[in-house]
Amino acid sequence: MTRLDKRTVLASAALLAAIAGAAAAGAGKEGSTSGPLRCEIRDTVQGDAILLEPVVYTDRNTNGTYTVSVSGGGASDSTNIRQGGAFEAGPGNPASLGRMSVGASGTAYDVKLKVTAGGASVSCVKQVSGAT
Repeated sequence: MTRLDKRTVLASAALLAAIAGAAAAGAGKEGSTSGPLRCEIRDTVQGDAILLEPVVYTDRNTNGTYTVSVSGGGASDSTNIRQGGAFEAGPGNPASLGRMSVGASGTAYDVKLKVTAGGASVSCVKQVSGAT
């Protein structure tokens, strides 16, 4: 390799690493809190159930698609929920992407939400658990 080729390869590798890092940073643990497209996973323990509500926020009127999955539970009562669809949202008008409930008997669940709109995608991941 010539000296120029090595520099090009190193610069390309650095650029790819930066892009991968930015993409990983966009996947929020609790929610995506910045940018024109944001998401949140709301959870509330109510009696013996955990109520889950995925929500999308946008800075302008837009429509898009989402997928949400919930997995986990105890040894005798495992949960595996997957759903998705279309949504419309706008400034001051967040879109609730549905509501679901799972058992709160000391079990933990992984909730994953992916939202795509206007050529952008964001993801939210949250672990929720009920009373023991």
